[in-house]
Amino acid sequence: MRIIKILAACAAAAALIAGTASCGSKTSDGEKTELSAAEKLQMKALEKEVENVNKQLPMEQGDGLKLTKMEVKDGYMISYATYPQDADLEIDDSPETRKAIVASAGASAIERLKALNLGLKYVYTEEGTDSTTTITISPEEM
Repeated sequence: MRIIKILAACAAAAALIAGTASCGSKTSDGEKTELSAAEKLQMKALEKEVENVNKQLPMEQGDGLKLTKMEVKDGYMISYATYPQDADLEIDDSPETRKAIVASAGASAIERLKALNLGLKYVYTEEGTDSTTTITISPEEM
C-alpha cells in the first residue's frame, strides 16, 4: 500500500482560501477574546470565500482524492475529501505529514490563519464506507 502525504488536497484547500480568517485573538494567558470589528469583517470575507469555493466543488486533486467541502468551524478551517475504496492509499497522520501540509499550504495563507488563531483540519473519507481519518493542525503547530 502506498502512503501518501495528502499534500495535493491539503495545499489546494489552503490555497483556495488565501483570504483572511478570524476566530478571535488570544490574551497573554492564552484565553480567547471577542472578535474585534476588523476580525468580524475578516470572518465575513472568509465565509464568503468558503461559500465561493464550495460552489466549485467537488474538485479532483489527483491520486483519486476529491475535495468535497470546506467550512470554518470550531476554530478550524476544515477541508473534507474522499478517496475511492480501491485506491492504494493510506492516510498518514504523522508529525512529518502535518509539517509537510503546512509547508505546502504557503506561508501567506498559514500566517493569516495563525495570526488569527485558526487551525487546519482535513477529514478524509473512504468512499462507500464510514472509514474516516482526520488530520488536525492547531495554530500552535503551524
